[in-house]
Amino acid sequence: MKRVGGHVSTAGGIANALKNTTLIDGNCLQIFAGSPRSWARKLYADEEVSAYLKEATKLDYTPTFIHALYLVNLATDNPDLLQKSIDSLIIDLTNGRSISSAGVIVHLGSHQGRGFSAVVDQTADVIKQIINSTEKTPFVIENSSGQKGKIGSIVEIGELFAKVKHPRLKLCLDSAHLFEAGYDLRNPSVIDTLVNELTGKKLLDHLVCLHLNDSKTDFDSRNDQHANLGDGQIGLAGLSNFVNHPSFAHLPLILETPGDLGFPDAKQIALAKSL
Repeated sequence: MKRVGGHVSTAGGIANALKNTTLIDGNCLQIFAGSPRSWARKLYADEEVSAYLKEATKLDYTPTFIHALYLVNLATDNPDLLQKSIDSLIIDLTNGRSISSAGVIVHLGSHQGRGFSAVVDQTADVIKQIINSTEKTPFVIENSSGQKGKIGSIVEIGELFAKVKHPRLKLCLDSAHLFEAGYDLRNPSVIDTLVNELTGKKLLDHLVCLHLNDSKTDFDSRNDQHANLGDGQIGLAGLSNFVNHPSFAHLPLILETPGDLGFPDAKQIALAKSL
């Protein structure tokens, strides 16, 4: 069975994410384990976890991914920000283990103009520290859209994997980010080139998830703005090229599209399933 779902709300309790997944006709999901723009984090209560696991098993909704908050920056030179980033990810990964999450998906942050080479060792060391402070749940790096200073190109991710060398380090590819960073998914040969690049950097076997989003901004824009599937610059044909490539076709799809009300809806999920 193809796994397709969206980023859904946990308002009122984490089990409500499963209800929201049912409403959009998904069978996998992504959630925030707290506010995406606040450092406030707490561990899930045992009764919440039990209810979630029971219902997820009953519905056969799997995998569940947790998306880390947007404030995280593992490359910062600000000690307070770095420690808050570490602490929040440890809580997210611990919560992920509780609900048998397939991983916590992380935007690594920005080198703030210092260049990747100046921060690569720190970033790798911090990832190791976080992984070694937690158990089981994968730490999943998401590619960036190429914004100035943001870490997350395929080259940079490859360097980090080579330095961290841990089986719990995984990769998520976002279609909009790839397109905005210069991979024209409308051209099937470009996807072949991407797969060859991932293979050469020993990343392909670590892929666990695809974020399926169209791009509101132009090809190679370096500007991260998601659009509904088919309404953006990639288009349905390009998105179909991406998700149906033999190297990617087995992966779960998570939508982060705006839908009609600001979140993925049943129409978007149906479109994704039709690709």
